[in-house]
Amino acid sequence: MRNFGVRITLIGLLGLLALSLLFSFVLNWTVIPPGYTGIHVNRIVSRGVSREDVVTGFVWYNPVQTQIVVYPTFVQRVVWTADMHEGNPTNEEITFNTRDSTPVSVDVAVSYLLDPQHVPEFYTKFRADRIETFTHGFMRDATRNVLTDVGSEYNFDDINGTKKEEFIQKAQDALNRRFMPVGISIQQFGIVGSLRPPRALLDAISAKNTAIQAAIRTENELRQATAEAKKRVAIAEGEASANRALASSLDDKLLEWERLKIQREWVAKWNGSAPSTLVSGVSGAAPLISVPAVK
Repeated sequence: MRNFGVRITLIGLLGLLALSLLFSFVLNWTVIPPGYTGIHVNRIVSRGVSREDVVTGFVWYNPVQTQIVVYPTFVQRVVWTADMHEGNPTNEEITFNTRDSTPVSVDVAVSYLLDPQHVPEFYTKFRADRIETFTHGFMRDATRNVLTDVGSEYNFDDINGTKKEEFIQKAQDALNRRFMPVGISIQQFGIVGSLRPPRALLDAISAKNTAIQAAIRTENELRQATAEAKKRVAIAEGEASANRALASSLDDKLLEWERLKIQREWVAKWNGSAPSTLVSGVSGAAPLISVPAVK
């Protein structure tokens, strides 16, 4: 009986070992969650994948012959920047030259989407077991090349001014054309922050803007001074016109009427006493003559 029990124990252990070997080398399983797509990669076949190899959910596979590669199929976002606190802790800015040979450094943000139905083609082309390998490798190189190509069509003042949006849109369209065949669509493409040209050019731009502002200020002051001068001229002309109108209205009859008016006022105020002083003479300094009072 004792030997029988030992045999049963050995058989059980061998069975467990066999099952362990079965699940380790012959049969295994994994779960591909929502938002991800996996593919069977045949380690033996040179090409390795086919369209029918796209899998989701609960998957059984032979770990010896097959590898399951999983990719996210929701929007991926990456930022390549000189800022050590955003993205990777290294300087990942992208530099390119404009048409006027100005070197420009920029921080770039890209959002893209991988089509689940193109996952086999994507893996066959890039052989990236992790999506991050593709993102920081091939996609970054392609983005730098596109910025170099598109940037050579614009002067620095163009992409730093009115044509910046046009430049960004053209770069996004060029990236889409490169990646659409493998199921990658660019959702957003943008430049984070401002363009960074050489320091000497920044100083020149600052000096130029200062000169422009000074010219605008001087022009405004000139316009204000001109307006004030015109206002003063208009006031003077108005006063002169009023004086001319007043002078033309002072004819002989009006003067005689004013003289009589003054005499009437003088007579109305006279108290009946003879004046004590008479003024003689027509022009110049007139002598004063004292007149004795009437008794």
